[in-house]
Amino acid sequence: MYYNIAILFSFLFFLVFSISVPVVSFGQINSNPSTTAITPLHVFKNKNSEIFSLPFDIGDFDRKNSYTYKFDSPIEGNWILNIRNNLSYYDSPEVKTIIKLNEMLPSEKFIEVGMSGDQSRFWVGVNTNSTGYLRIYEATTGGWTTEKPMVISYGNNQGLTITNGKRIIIDRLSLDGFNLASLSIYGKEDSDSINNVYSGTMDFELFFGNPRDSPTYFLPFIMLGLVGGVLAILLYKKKRDS
Repeated sequence: MYYNIAILFSFLFFLVFSISVPVVSFGQINSNPSTTAITPLHVFKNKNSEIFSLPFDIGDFDRKNSYTYKFDSPIEGNWILNIRNNLSYYDSPEVKTIIKLNEMLPSEKFIEVGMSGDQSRFWVGVNTNSTGYLRIYEATTGGWTTEKPMVISYGNNQGLTITNGKRIIIDRLSLDGFNLASLSIYGKEDSDSINNVYSGTMDFELFFGNPRDSPTYFLPFIMLGLVGGVLAILLYKKKRDS
């Protein structure tokens, strides 16, 4: 009986999730980022989220020619960005990946997160129109981890909060608003620098707006109701047969 319930639960979860989060696009890894545009491996979008995965080539773009992922429109208000760095780096102290969260031009405001390939260093910088660039956090040992995602969140009332996958390192820093328009990613200082990565992906999960507006918000309640109904029917049938 319980085996049948597990199968039914899995089927219902797949059905509801596939309806509420449509697949928008697919791509393939490109091995020459300096001359050819990179296509995301996949992108899932709905009203309140955008989930996408980028190939390892993004780590070999350079500072002046970074890879840019643009959102359809700036994300205003409250948002949360989860980042999973699953890139495989070459054995060199110079390898790294830098991610910049940008507002739409002409704003010069951005949030910068940098991480070394050996997971020792992790730093955060912010650039605003009034103060320019400031590095507000830097760790030289135990900087980040692949076990849990890094989380960058911003709220109109809460400000900027960042975790490195281990703990909170920036807590409710005011930026006087931040409307996320794009991500810029690179790893090399210039085009002649050594390559940083040779395999893997970098995965992003962006959630924004009011979660009640998303169909997936009600998914747990739907599943609980369906499973509870099935259990009640099976228990009633078993009691009647006995």
